[in-house]
Amino acid sequence: MRKAAVFFIILISVFTVFGEPDETQIFAAQLYNQAAMLLESSKTQCRELTQKNKVLATALSNLAKTAREHKNVATNVFANAEYLLNFMQESIEKTCGLVEIANSESIRLIIAEEFDMLLAKRKISSSFEDFIDKIFSTEYGKFLYLTTSVSSLEKMYTKWAKKMISEKNNLKKTITNIADANTELKRELTDFTKTFKLYYEKTTK
Repeated sequence: MRKAAVFFIILISVFTVFGEPDETQIFAAQLYNQAAMLLESSKTQCRELTQKNKVLATALSNLAKTAREHKNVATNVFANAEYLLNFMQESIEKTCGLVEIANSESIRLIIAEEFDMLLAKRKISSSFEDFIDKIFSTEYGKFLYLTTSVSSLEKMYTKWAKKMISEKNNLKKTITNIADANTELKRELTDFTKTFKLYYEKTTK
């Protein structure tokens, strides 16, 4: 693997010695830059999202506890929100844990190991989306999916939080909004979990 990494480094830097890069060298650099950009972005998102959702989950836990103690009619709504936000926190920590251990060396090793395959897939792809579909089971494809998963989780968090406070001065409407947001978050988390297992966990075996 280390020899492969050395080969990749030579491949993307050789044009500095011998002139303009050819199409293959450009493709290698594009693969690396795309993955590196997504990794850097997802690590930043992870640091912020982990903390933000943890605070929100704690707040809902306290709210649910108070509702239970006072036998509030909204107890089930708050309890459901608490469960869903904690479940999302588990998904965030699991995904971000994998993101955090990745680095530039990981990207180089993956591309070096799979470069011939990725190049072959690129040559028969009609578009970038088609290329992504064709590399479904590759380590590079899994890496891209993992890093973009953080954005998916962040969108879920943002959508739920905005829904909760959209009419915060109207308690009855707020409870209704939370119930609606819970329904949507449950669906999104279910889809996310299924896709993660299919796209990432299943292909790692």
